[in-house]
Amino acid sequence: MQLAPLRFTKIEGTAVSVNVTSAEEAKLALKELKQRKRELKFLRGGLARQKKAARAARPKKSKPAKTGLETFVDDMRWGLLAIVDQGKRSTPTAKKPTLAEIEAEMRRLDETLHNIDGCILQLEGKLLTNK
Repeated sequence: MQLAPLRFTKIEGTAVSVNVTSAEEAKLALKELKQRKRELKFLRGGLARQKKAARAARPKKSKPAKTGLETFVDDMRWGLLAIVDQGKRSTPTAKKPTLAEIEAEMRRLDETLHNIDGCILQLEGKLLTNK
């Protein structure tokens, strides 16, 4: 998902900074920050759903160890499929993000949202004192 560019706000990684010179620009920057906050919360909700699905998809019980015969049959099956499928697969399939990757992305979004809240508070405080 591509987010819209911001005029007064700069977000690099999780750091958020605002560059305004007047009260009018500060009001517009507040609108930008609040909109970006809503967008990031929407993305975080999607990640939360992915995390819930990934947790549900994890195997709950470990399988018993394979016997020598089962391992041999699996290896033969893999070898035959590799020969038969040779040349059929042209593009690799995209892998699903792991649970750890999802949690890391959620932590990054949480930190960015926290920093956006800090910028909003600072801008509102400046606007209050300048009135």
